[in-house]
Amino acid sequence: MLAILIFSFLLVILVAGNNSSAVSGTIIGSKMMNKSLALAITAVGYIAGYLLEGRFLQHAVNELLPFEPEYVLYAIIASFVIFTIAFFVKVPISLTMALVGSAIGLSLKLGYSSDARFLTEVIIAWIAAPLISVGSSYVFNDRLSKMRHGDIWRYASAIKVMPIVTAIFTAFTLGANTIGFLGDISGTAVFNEILISIGSVIGTFFFSSGIMKSVSQNMYMMKYTNAFSSQLISALVVEVSTLFSIPMSNTQTLTSAVLGAGLSYRAKAIYLKPFLYIVIMWILSPLIGMAFTYALA
Repeated sequence: MLAILIFSFLLVILVAGNNSSAVSGTIIGSKMMNKSLALAITAVGYIAGYLLEGRFLQHAVNELLPFEPEYVLYAIIASFVIFTIAFFVKVPISLTMALVGSAIGLSLKLGYSSDARFLTEVIIAWIAAPLISVGSSYVFNDRLSKMRHGDIWRYASAIKVMPIVTAIFTAFTLGANTIGFLGDISGTAVFNEILISIGSVIGTFFFSSGIMKSVSQNMYMMKYTNAFSSQLISALVVEVSTLFSIPMSNTQTLTSAVLGAGLSYRAKAIYLKPFLYIVIMWILSPLIGMAFTYALA
């Protein structure tokens, strides 16, 4: 259905743009790489993840949206409206969670019995992912801070390379999971894949929010090692979720990993208000999507 493809394309533009600063903000802000090159690498990461692993989310699409195209369109439109509003008012709503909530709302409205086992797995993963991210990031950063570095110059060189590698990996996992989820909804034809890939490029270069003050900066000022470990833990959690066909919000995992990194520095003041605000939005995102679709369908 052409309308589904169009709205999926528009959502990909917003998703790619909204996440580009989180993916490459560190390497741009630190002057490791100029903005154009960093965004180009980000876009390539999105497309590579989508084309190579996006198909892993097909199971999630089949379980959550087994409806006729006209009904699937309601879920896409609801998610598009919610995420568009959130995008422009800078409210951290998760598209992935809103879309899953929209699918559940559609099931309730149409009287369709969703696969309870799969929904349970998704909910458990949404609860477990931030906990794993916080714990893993805490331990990883604590170990890094206690390591002794014999060759300080080699260590400094590695520190400069690591954020670039993790930025590429983060873009890849987001392309595989969130963009892959949208791509699987729109269809797997070659034309669809090309259009979704083009949307990733457009969003990255023309709708990216630049180097904004992120939640990590609101919590505490991050070092290169903190940024590296937080992105790495977050990307690993999203990658594992992708392999198990679980739609996962990279905002959820990254924010949790940032919190874990901050907690590992016991003497550092951490501002929990931004994190708590985002947690509230995690809870509200699927509920808003569910209510919106139920009313729209």
